[in-house]
Amino acid sequence: MPSALPPNRMTIKIHFNGRSVAVESDSDRSVLELARKAGWHIDAKCGGRGSCASCNVLLGEGRYRVFDEEIEVLPEQRREVLSCQTKVLSENAEFFIPRSSVISFDGARIADEMEIPEHAFNPRFKVGCGVAVDVGTTTVVAALLDLKTGKVLSRESLYNQQILKADDVVSRISLCNTEGQLEALQELVIGHTLNPLIHKLCAGTGTAPEEIVHLAVSGNTVMMHIFFGVSPVSIGTIPFKPVSHFFKSTATELGIDINPGALVEDVPAISGYVGGDITSDLYASNLWKNSGLTVLIDIGTNGEMAACLDGKISACATAAGPAFEGAGLLHGARAASRAIDTIKYDANLDFELTVIGEPNPMGLCGSAIIDFIADGFRCKLINMMGRYDVEMLRKNFRYESVCNMHACMLVAPELSATGESITITEGDIAEILKAKAAIYGGLKSLLAELGKTVQEIDHIVLAGGFAKHINLENAICIGLLPDIGTEKYEVIGNGSLAGAALALLDQSTEQAYLELIKKPEIVTLNQTDHFTNHFQEALAIPNLEEDDFPSMGTDKAE
Repeated sequence: MPSALPPNRMTIKIHFNGRSVAVESDSDRSVLELARKAGWHIDAKCGGRGSCASCNVLLGEGRYRVFDEEIEVLPEQRREVLSCQTKVLSENAEFFIPRSSVISFDGARIADEMEIPEHAFNPRFKVGCGVAVDVGTTTVVAALLDLKTGKVLSRESLYNQQILKADDVVSRISLCNTEGQLEALQELVIGHTLNPLIHKLCAGTGTAPEEIVHLAVSGNTVMMHIFFGVSPVSIGTIPFKPVSHFFKSTATELGIDINPGALVEDVPAISGYVGGDITSDLYASNLWKNSGLTVLIDIGTNGEMAACLDGKISACATAAGPAFEGAGLLHGARAASRAIDTIKYDANLDFELTVIGEPNPMGLCGSAIIDFIADGFRCKLINMMGRYDVEMLRKNFRYESVCNMHACMLVAPELSATGESITITEGDIAEILKAKAAIYGGLKSLLAELGKTVQEIDHIVLAGGFAKHINLENAICIGLLPDIGTEKYEVIGNGSLAGAALALLDQSTEQAYLELIKKPEIVTLNQTDHFTNHFQEALAIPNLEEDDFPSMGTDKAE
């Protein structure tokens, strides 16, 4: 006969996708924690602060505390709540996890291609192997290199498991204010992300982990602080200064599964919000050596960018937020299995969709909603302020009202993986417009500090994984990127990974990086006279400043 549970301990049943699991709990653990204990990765983009609504679950019969209110759900009832703010108070309670609340790690589309520029082959370690790592907010990519020959032996990638705790750098900085959370985040990126990648690299190439004697890592400044176990809290408050611009340690000290004495170092950061990933991009692309006006843009959560004018560099970061990764959108999704990644249509609203992996989608990722807004603007479904032509939606049987907002039904319930329609609301469009306004407004402000305009740009380099998968013409159409002709654009591979690889292959890059990070003049956008105006202008499609988008002509959606 089983023993009784200790006082305050309860058995809770969790249901997901036709499978049920019973777990033991107490009234101090949130439903979010219980779901993760059962093995399901509930999405919590805000870090469990109750502000993003991505971790919704349905409560079944039982008593619960939701925020500070005690509630009771009767038999046959269901109540939707935030799992991070809900605790179970009664024995034999149950809850149901919708598929949209679970992070899928299957079929993730991660940019792991890199082009290592010409360089002197002079590694610090002449034998053995090295690992180059790009630690992104969302993804981590690792490459195994033979230090004797310089050959790239293998590459692997994985979602940064820190997304289980918090979705963006601001949320992770906030988490680090809580005791024990810095260590938890470090364990997620090293123990649960990097080490599994290293094991796969070694298994696939027949390399013993002890043969890896050097590891170089590149990423934004917050990620590097957490990686090396240093609190990034100072970056989140004025004057946004990092504890250090670069770090060195050993594999043993960090718990990395390679040669215990292996050197672990990062590519130096430029500032608190312009990180070593941008240092890598600048160096790998030789951007500052070009004549004329050249711009580097990393389209991501932090919106880092640099402008080089005849050898002089200015740099900034803009808070674009995670909307391009699907966060904050009703049916937004990361670029993984069952995410819609491209959309084409005209005034008949017959949508041509492509889906990553499985044919029935659960949501759409950032590249798809850029396509949707661009084609919607072209066919006048969406006006320049991001509002729908409701009559066009109704006429084509695409209209839905969702959360008191006009919405377009992209996928009917019977064709989606969730059994519910996939829609794009005017609120979703507004989130993307704010994100693109931050990027474009930041770029215009950066150029204004140099006395230049977007039309004077000679060359644009797009870095980061997102840039590899967007339709460039559509990104220009919605006003995310300058209208200067696609021939002036260059989309590079993973420059951050290439910068880390160069640190392994040529020891002179260490000094070169330290000299490079001194070159940029950092522009703090909220202290400029331009950013607020440029941001507000860029909230329109493509922009209220029509001269910025000459190829759009005068036939604009109204």
